[in-house]
Parts: sequence; structure tokens; C-alpha cells
Amino acid sequence: MRIAISSGHGKYISGAVGPSPWGLNEHKEAVKVVNRLFDLLNASGVGTVKFEDTTSKTQNENLKTIVNWHNRQTRDLDISIHFNCYQSTDKPMGTECLYVTQQKLSADVAAGIASASGLINRGAKKRTDLYFLNNTAKPAILVEVCFVDSKADVNIYNTKFEQICGAISQAVGGGQAPAGTKPTIRKGDYGPYVKELQLDLNEQLEGCNLVADSDFGSQTDQATKMYQYSRGLSVDGICGPNTWAALDAEAPPIPPPEAMLSPDDIAAITQIAQESSIYRYSWKDRGVAPPGYTIGMALAFAITHLQLGGDVSWAVQMAKANTHNSDKDALSWYAGKFDDLGMNNDQSGPDTLRHLWVLMLGLGMRESSGRHCEGRDQSASNVSSDTAEAGLFQQSWNSSNSTPEMPKEMNFFDQDQTSCFLQAFKQGVSCSSSEWSCYGSGTGYHFQELCKSCPTYAAQSCASGLRTIRQHWGPINRYEAEVKSAADDMFKQVQDYLDEPEVA
Repeated sequence: MRIAISSGHGKYISGAVGPSPWGLNEHKEAVKVVNRLFDLLNASGVGTVKFEDTTSKTQNENLKTIVNWHNRQTRDLDISIHFNCYQSTDKPMGTECLYVTQQKLSADVAAGIASASGLINRGAKKRTDLYFLNNTAKPAILVEVCFVDSKADVNIYNTKFEQICGAISQAVGGGQAPAGTKPTIRKGDYGPYVKELQLDLNEQLEGCNLVADSDFGSQTDQATKMYQYSRGLSVDGICGPNTWAALDAEAPPIPPPEAMLSPDDIAAITQIAQESSIYRYSWKDRGVAPPGYTIGMALAFAITHLQLGGDVSWAVQMAKANTHNSDKDALSWYAGKFDDLGMNNDQSGPDTLRHLWVLMLGLGMRESSGRHCEGRDQSASNVSSDTAEAGLFQQSWNSSNSTPEMPKEMNFFDQDQTSCFLQAFKQGVSCSSSEWSCYGSGTGYHFQELCKSCPTYAAQSCASGLRTIRQHWGPINRYEAEVKSAADDMFKQVQDYLDEPEVA
């Protein structure tokens, strides 16, 4: 592909000029943009030639000079760079791209500039009255970068010059924008950079199958978080310089934390659970738990306790002190019941983590009667991938919006099935094909599958959610999940077993 690009107007035909002292001179800024695009496009392998009219003294002469230069070039696409004007204002006005035949390309250019910079996207506009578009012999677009007389636009342009040029380069040249020019994008954004992210994630993130629709929605947000965790990046769902750099370098995944329970550990913890008084406790309105439920929860707690000792981020967040935010934190909401049993949660650490799991042991019985394969509530209409409930704690994937830890946990258990303890949890449980059925597609569908097939993941996901979105669980809201001292005794024995120093 070869591109011919010119700056609108000329040395003696300035075009629009914004108010002093902050307004822009259209031609001078167009030259800057053209020069930068010339460098970016050639650096990315797109042969590009550029032109500035430095001779014309009249508008008609200027238009003919520019078009004649374009028509003398060997090229596939003609581009003219301009800046808009209307009236002096502090308000934002935006960017647009004009065309006669190139509607899609113009829309991509406008969307790319808007996404990269924050300028309002005025979109692609068909114009049949412009000399440049009507007289160039090849497909052509005319870019109106922003308004020279909008103070808001000018501020954005001056701050985001590199990102704007990078967006135009990517849209017209295809492929990836050069390093350092890509914008920071996040949920709600739209444009070619989002499509590039989606394609990169599909290629580099195992099991990712996003629709590359240029729309940064919930599935792209969750896939970005999973990628960030898998590469040891800050997990926020925002694709900024560090995430772009990792994607461009095709950074390999970092190893997940190792499985930490030996066969002897599993046998010892199983015995602790079976000999505890909570093992045969008859839960209110639910009866005695399946044999594997209490054992499985003891093993899942053990893994989490060891992760806390290793400063694994999701375990640290589970074990943080009572936040005193009862709207979000189940430990705050249940503070009175914990206080009645002498379970203080004012200090971050293993005791608070243990008390959280005491609450979860009661919640799992209330939500699923301790059945790991429990399907969604058939009386509810939540059947989308993000809202369908699944597993021990009847949790749905939309709860993950409350914390970045859930995608991290998902990535861990995708790579380490040895810590799922399905064989323990399934004791005494018979699962029907309908219970195994999941709904929707994408990450939410995978969440439902993983909650049922990897009960430890379901437990850790619930633990993270209880600290950030406790209203997700009706039994918690109604104080129906039982908190029992016997459960605390069992988990404390597991904790003491794990913390006991090895004898040489």
C-alpha cells in the first residue's frame, strides 16, 4: 500500500485561525500532523509521500496545486489533513472525517482519533462539494482533526498530539500503531485500537475468543484483566502503555503459584474435617451436609491460608480487616453475629480470613445444600452468561465487576486444576445433566463451568465477592447464612496444622 498525504491550504493560504493566544493556525498544525504521519507510516512499512503547498497565492491555485501533486503520485490512497472552525468557544466540538466514497475508512479514522484523544467523535460525513475529494483520481479522505477555535479541542490536541497521529496512522495504514502512540483504552471505548486489542487477546490469551467488533464491552474488559494477571501486570482492565507493551512483545504467561498441599496434607486435613463436630451438624432448613462438602471446604481454606502466607493478592484482600462498609462488605454486615461469638475481625490477617470462611460454610449450605454442581435457580430469569448463577454459592460472573481479584483466581485455576479438590467435594453428591448445563457464551459461560467443576475456585470467588459486593447474595442480606463456632474450630485446626513448623 502507498499513501499520498498533504496538508490543507498552504504557506500563504493559512486556512482557519483560532483566537489568540490559544487558537490554532490550521495550515501550520496540518503540516505538523502530516510530517508526523509521514514518519509513523513509513516506520510501519507503509510507503508514504507528503506535500506542503509553499507557492500558491490564491485559494483556487492552492486547491489545484495540491490535487495536481496527488494525481502525479503512484499511490493507493489520498489524504488531506485539515482543521475545522466554527466560532470561538470553550466547549468541545470534536473530530470528523469527510469522504465521497470511503465511508468505512472515514468512520474508522474519526473513531480512532476520538478513542485515542477524548475528542468528540462527529463521525464520517459525506461531502460532494469539496474540490479535493472530487478531483483526486484515487480513493480519498479529508481529515478534520479538531476545531481551531474550540479551547477544549485545542487543549486535547496539544496534549494528545502523538496519540492522534498514531490513531490516524493505524486506521489508514492497517496493522499496529508504532510504540508510544497507542492510547489508553478501557470499557466503553470504541475504535480500531479496541479491535487491535481484541485480536491480540484472541491470539495470546489461552481460551480467549472475543468478537473483534471494536467495542470495548464487558467480555473485552474481563479478557483484558485475565491477560494482565497472566502476565504479572496491574489488573485493572485498562489497556495502557504497560499492557500494550506486553501485547506487542507477545510476553509469555508467568507461572501460576504452585499447588501447595501434599497427599499427606490432604489426608490430615480430611481427617480434621471428618472428626469435627461441624461435619455432622444439621444446618437449618438444609440438614446434614454431603460428606464431601465440609472436607472440600477445609481443603479449599487450606490452599487459601497458604496463599495468604505467600502474599497472593486475592487472599490478602479476603483477609483484610473489617472495612466498616456494610453495603459492600459481608464481614461488616455480619459484625454483630461475629461479635456475639467472639470472632473479632478488626485486624487483617489469618483470623479474619478464617472467620470469612466460617460464614461461607454456612452460605454454601444455604445456597446449594453443599452441592458443587448446583445449577441456576430455575425460578429466576437470569440466563445470560454474566447473570446465570452457578455452583456452591450460586454466584454469577457479573459480581466480578466489584473486584479485579476474580479474573486472577480464574486464571490460576485454569492453569492449576490440582487445587480444585473436585474428588472431595463430589462425595455424596449426584449431578444431573441439566445441573451441569451452562448459559450464554464467553467468560461468563466459562465462569459457570469452572464454579461447578472446580469448587475451590467457586469458594475463592465467593470469598472475594463477599468482601466487595455482599448484596449479591440474598441469604447474606437476610442473615440466613449460619455462623457456627464449630466451623471456626475446624478451620482453626487446619490453620494450626499448616502453621506447625516442620521437625528436622
